[in-house]
Amino acid sequence: MRNIHWHRTMVWMLLFGLLVPALAACGGTATTPAATTPAANTGTAAPGVLRMNLGNEPDNIDPQKASFAAEIAFIMMAYQGLMTFDKDLKPIPGAAESVTTSADGLKYTFTLRPDSKYADGSPLTAKDFAYAWRRLASPETAGQYQALPCGIIKGYSEWSAAACQGLTLTDTLALDLKTLEAGYGVKALDARTLEIELTTPAPYFLSIAALWVGVPVRAADVVKADDWWYTAANYVGNGPFRLKTWDHGSKAVWEANPNYNGPLGPVKLKRVEYYMITESQVAFQAYQNGELDGLTVAPEDLATIQTDPGLSKQTVAVPGQCSYYFGFNLKYPPFDNIKVRQAFALAIDREAWVRDIWSGLGSVSYSFIPPGVPGYQPDLKAFTFDAAAAKARLAEAGYPDGKGLPEIKLSYAASTRNNARFEWLAGQLKTNLGVMVALDPVETTAYTALVKAGKVPFFSLSWCMDYPDPQNWISLWQTNGLLAPRYNYTNPKLDALVKQADIEQNATKRLALYNEAQTILINDVVFVPNLVNSGLVLVKPYVQGITAKTVTPLDHWWGFFNLPNVDVQL
Repeated sequence: MRNIHWHRTMVWMLLFGLLVPALAACGGTATTPAATTPAANTGTAAPGVLRMNLGNEPDNIDPQKASFAAEIAFIMMAYQGLMTFDKDLKPIPGAAESVTTSADGLKYTFTLRPDSKYADGSPLTAKDFAYAWRRLASPETAGQYQALPCGIIKGYSEWSAAACQGLTLTDTLALDLKTLEAGYGVKALDARTLEIELTTPAPYFLSIAALWVGVPVRAADVVKADDWWYTAANYVGNGPFRLKTWDHGSKAVWEANPNYNGPLGPVKLKRVEYYMITESQVAFQAYQNGELDGLTVAPEDLATIQTDPGLSKQTVAVPGQCSYYFGFNLKYPPFDNIKVRQAFALAIDREAWVRDIWSGLGSVSYSFIPPGVPGYQPDLKAFTFDAAAAKARLAEAGYPDGKGLPEIKLSYAASTRNNARFEWLAGQLKTNLGVMVALDPVETTAYTALVKAGKVPFFSLSWCMDYPDPQNWISLWQTNGLLAPRYNYTNPKLDALVKQADIEQNATKRLALYNEAQTILINDVVFVPNLVNSGLVLVKPYVQGITAKTVTPLDHWWGFFNLPNVDVQL
């Protein structure tokens, strides 16, 4: 959302609104005999039309530049990569009909499906994919996920030196870019065949090929403007839907792509509508009025839902894949001082945060990789709540009782409910640490832009899984990884461990290396983990194909990888 995404990505937090970052599980919803259960309010529902709340206007939906969940939720409607995922989270051919791997694991040959087309009927060829993967690597693109393939694809690190080697963009652009591009290991062999050559075997590469970073944008669209994607008519892809209209900040309407021939079809839905309601209580009212067909359950609404005979039967349990945290940008004092960061971590009662603020929706988190994901370390619990130790640590940092600290602002996505949530956090820091924190609510689209630019010192964020591998979590924190530059974090020991883990072929050794790196990361207190999502969504009874068995942690919206079976029937 998925870095929020964040994801992807960073994937679910922004996907259904920064205003409701916890999507977690809750058992024991109220039950009512079927005979007395009120019928669902169909309101303005229509057959074949699925309506959901995105939560906010995405900042940038250029596939080779985007990284947040709301952005990815747009991209993967319009486009499909060489691969996609099945309901078991395994990468399967997407736009490709098949993929073969050389015996040494270094060459992947993708064969596109015959007669592949874009949504407007124009041909889709391997050259389009080659263009997209080259655009991803080009230093001129400077996308948010540009560091992802560093050290994986042949020639990528050399060409994309700013993302992979820490060179400045100016120094990178001064290199012999034509020669470096010529050595890049992505090429179209013919109209249907794309070859990607790696520098070393990477067990997670096919998962990367399923992400938005390599989807086939068209050169003819990209050259129209820097923000070519802002106009719906330009946003023509090969995915299951086509963006019909986009009323910015309000509503986006998608229509089924009649030329889609991938595994997410045939698509039954005629239309999908994304709404951009930033206040979760307003979205909840819209659902009750029959103006939305699905909605993430916010903790403030849980009691109402559990005691309502109709709503309580419309909940669907969904798995979590997002790790929420309070982050620090280490270039801003006082967060350049690790003892200050430790003091903040010790001062926050994470158990109370999940219990009292999130109504038990989710589980308390002390590590970055959440339960259920390879690499989860249940015994990694550093800096658990201890108010006395927090004050002592702050005094050791040179700020007894907070005296001498610069002004501290806590930035987050603005909403009425978020204001109340972070007032609680500010109260924790005042009571347990003696530190005054000013709340800094920021309009959601502007907030994502500020986070990407590394311009917020203290903030609330999440990371949502792009694919189920510890590499997708820990490699982000290398000096030139996706997240570390945003937070001005570097640790040479972590860098060395991740570099080794990313190419280690022995699964046991590989996991041990990532575990050691995650321990370093948590002890460096670049952020304070607080919540792992999983939870409840509301789904109208007339919506088919969205159930606890069909929702996956990688969905761009609930049941996305079960799309052939999703429909609205009244």
